[in-house]
Amino acid sequence: MSPPDRWVQTTLWHDSARLRGNPLGDPHLREVVILHPPGLDPAAPCPAALALAGFTGGIFSFLNRRWREESLPERLQRLTEAGMPPLRVVIPDPLTRLGGGQFLDSAGTGDYASWLVEELMPAVEALHPTAAAGAPRWGVFGKSSGGYGALMLPTLFPGRFLAAAAHSPDAAFEVAYPPDFPSAVEAIRDAGGVAAWLAAFEAGSGLKGPDHAVLNLLGMSLVYSPEPGAAPLPCALPVDLETGELLPEVFERWLDHDPARAMPRRPEGAQALKLLWLDAGRRDEFRLQIGARRVRRALDPLGIALRYEEHKGGHFTLNDRLDLSIPALAAALWGA
Repeated sequence: MSPPDRWVQTTLWHDSARLRGNPLGDPHLREVVILHPPGLDPAAPCPAALALAGFTGGIFSFLNRRWREESLPERLQRLTEAGMPPLRVVIPDPLTRLGGGQFLDSAGTGDYASWLVEELMPAVEALHPTAAAGAPRWGVFGKSSGGYGALMLPTLFPGRFLAAAAHSPDAAFEVAYPPDFPSAVEAIRDAGGVAAWLAAFEAGSGLKGPDHAVLNLLGMSLVYSPEPGAAPLPCALPVDLETGELLPEVFERWLDHDPARAMPRRPEGAQALKLLWLDAGRRDEFRLQIGARRVRRALDPLGIALRYEEHKGGHFTLNDRLDLSIPALAAALWGA
């Protein structure tokens, strides 16, 4: 018996005008990995999906594998052999100096949403068309912050996506984020302030202890509450670093970006989807099952093709959920 055809991996280096001169000085030349289904000519039409990494995750988070876990290419190979329809998968590098830009346009990080939708997707389309005729056929999927992007990109760019899958997306911000603020505040105070923490972090070799809480606080502030010209980072923090108290006027700016609020305000994007897959684990360490339930409740009256599930896992055991969502996305895109 001959071995099965394998998925093919290519790399596109995309020079983004939208990311040039971004506030954090991050690269505007971005690596993009494209995974092509077995036996498919790269120029042949085939639906495609963006794969969005979680916060502090990049291309490596999809291509690497840990012991007894599959990489995304290995998972796609198995799913293809089981009969999944062909689907190109496009993995962009979303990393910023402080972990990620939540796949939004922000004066604190740069135009990461417009980069993906207005620049990168057309560039990929020109090389690897997603449809033989008519409108392009794009999907998007991700987990955690990538799941947030999978909800928000179709919301912000109605009609540009036909299917989306969000696994444990950031939502219900008042439940998900503030419980970690006290740890972040203490770590910043111990360091001697934000500037001192940043200097130590950027001179160090990795996250330790409460560093993730600090990184999450600073990274999300850059996206949700940017303040151009502010120092040492162009953002306002939603917490008082002296007392640890929540600052409602700043946190309200964060809440404006909560999918449970933002998606009902602009329902046409989700209504254009042939499939919106949304799930979360009931043991999510960041309480994101609450957010998924709120998003579901907000979308229920809007006539959206929503498939909602809850499972028994936590936040760090989500990869197996791709076994369900990616074939569903592929089927929806081919049927669109």
